[in-house]
Amino acid sequence: MPSDPELRREIADQRRELTNAVADLRKELDHTAERGKQVGVMVGAVVGAAIAIRTALRIRRRLGD
Repeated sequence: MPSDPELRREIADQRRELTNAVADLRKELDHTAERGKQVGVMVGAVVGAAIAIRTALRIRRRLGD
């Protein structure tokens, strides 16, 4: 059975590993959130352009009649 100092050292090592794993996970989540924002901006731009084109075509049809 490990001695008290050995157990404390093992617990400290595991705590350090867990802290590092949490930091890595946070970085990944931040990166994923940033990609999500970029996709949202692109979708918004495409939808805005589609609405503008549709509106322009409707105006053109009405002026052409």
